[in-house]
Amino acid sequence: MAKTIGIIGLGRVGIPAAKEYIKNGYSVYGYARRPEVIKVFQAMGGIHQCNPAEVARHCNTVIVMVLNDQQVIEVISGDTGILKGIKSGSTIICMSTINRFNLELVASECANQNIGFVDCPFTGGPARVPKGSLTLIAAAPPELIQTVTPILDVIGNVVHVGNVPGLGQALKHCNQLLVGSTHAATMEVITLARKLNLDPSLVCKVVGSGIAGSDYFSLLSESVLNKKPSPGGLGQMCKDVSIVSNTVDEVNMPAYIAKAAAKYFKIAEERGMQNREGADLIEVVENNFLPK
Repeated sequence: MAKTIGIIGLGRVGIPAAKEYIKNGYSVYGYARRPEVIKVFQAMGGIHQCNPAEVARHCNTVIVMVLNDQQVIEVISGDTGILKGIKSGSTIICMSTINRFNLELVASECANQNIGFVDCPFTGGPARVPKGSLTLIAAAPPELIQTVTPILDVIGNVVHVGNVPGLGQALKHCNQLLVGSTHAATMEVITLARKLNLDPSLVCKVVGSGIAGSDYFSLLSESVLNKKPSPGGLGQMCKDVSIVSNTVDEVNMPAYIAKAAAKYFKIAEERGMQNREGADLIEVVENNFLPK
């Protein structure tokens, strides 16, 4: 039987994921808005459809990898969303990072239509997709996890964190608290090195080799210093940091470090930098930009 899968959201991770599924013998149906992305997707053998509902008509499993809450709700529940075309008994895997309460609402809509729903945000950037080494933070009933694991194994390693959708998002919010703080701190390290007349490349090499080092610090500092593509876009980070800020407020947690880091991203957002690379946050830190 032919293997098919749908992917809604052909961005930094969606495109390499589609490529891996095609390499593994899947017919990949997808939907994107930007003509240049559609062209890349079709060139690699993907089958582009005019809307998410049409993608869902061809597939029993649809992966959602769009940027934010509004887009998730639109592509799943909208007038031409997945739920308008998907067959009863099929499965939606939501890999976007969004507010967990919005995720729970969408999952409930899916349950009402007898559609399986896996809350599955991930950690690890685009470079991990071809290696099949994304960490996939999955929350769904065990029998559904068992069904989707062979599909998800193509791009990463499934960690089952709970049986209820929303728990995957909750764990991802914890992850993004550290990512956002590390992102801002990395910019401060590079800025401080320059102000102290040190070679920032040497500083980052030494720091990265010691106890303060991490994969994210190394990737991000290399992006800043060598003007390489970042692990993620600045708009994505602004969105994730905002989610973390809302989450800590909901549980009455001061989160002084996370809130301090969030100020840099808020300034970047105010300056219209959402379409820039994540590494470009260095401009905010180095230039002492202030909130508007």
